[in-house]
Amino acid sequence: MTFRKALLSLALFTTLLAQTACSGDVVLEKRLTPADTLRETTNRTVVPGTFVMTVKSVNVFNKMVFLNSEDTYLDRANVAVQITSAVAYNADIRFGGDFRKMVLNRKILVIGSAMKVGADLQQGIVVNNKDDYRTYIFVSRASNIFLR
Repeated sequence: MTFRKALLSLALFTTLLAQTACSGDVVLEKRLTPADTLRETTNRTVVPGTFVMTVKSVNVFNKMVFLNSEDTYLDRANVAVQITSAVAYNADIRFGGDFRKMVLNRKILVIGSAMKVGADLQQGIVVNNKDDYRTYIFVSRASNIFLR
């Protein structure tokens, strides 16, 4: 194991431990895959936790960045990590490069909250749309994103 990997592992462990200690919940106990996330979320349920997935595509829409678990966001099996452009900018700084290119075809671990959201694929994301639902993991800080 290289020094950089050891340091990254220590940073990951410390961050995860701090998140658990601060929240009072054992959110990080289970790592949810995209299939687990689809199963756990319902129309009105928010599922906080630690999520792991391989990013197969990246989309930017309305100053939001979507890291998709499938090749196209139209796939119903897709689970997307949604971050703001500010969080993406902070991730660029944190990881030392273009974060959106860096995560493509890589496994990531994120700490956030997942929920099903009504999707109007022509106009963007609209909450409580009864026609079509997509599953999103909302991540509010770049420090909650880890590359594996």
